[in-house]
Amino acid sequence: MSLKSDTLIPKILARLQKVDPSKRELTSIFKFKITVGGAVKKTWMLDLKNVKLYEADEAADCTLTCDDDTFADMINKKLEPKTAVEQDKLDIDGELALALKLVPYISEL
Repeated sequence: MSLKSDTLIPKILARLQKVDPSKRELTSIFKFKITVGGAVKKTWMLDLKNVKLYEADEAADCTLTCDDDTFADMINKKLEPKTAVEQDKLDIDGELALALKLVPYISEL
């Protein structure tokens, strides 16, 4: 099954490669659980401590769970993460404030 998020991950990775590790403000590890029809189809780890993005299911400081369409809309700036939370389209396991700090790292340029 092809997911919208599969085409967006390389764009996020390209953006991460522009991050200067010595100047980043956020060094947390985030987990993205991408669902389709309520079932988790992909799990991505965004490690801002080591500036890496990879597919895995490991411990994280903050876990964000949403469906594939919501993830794509957030990345493409069609839906603000805070609005997605308010509309119950995005579930955050961890601090909301920490998750919202993630936006500049995952939004397209």
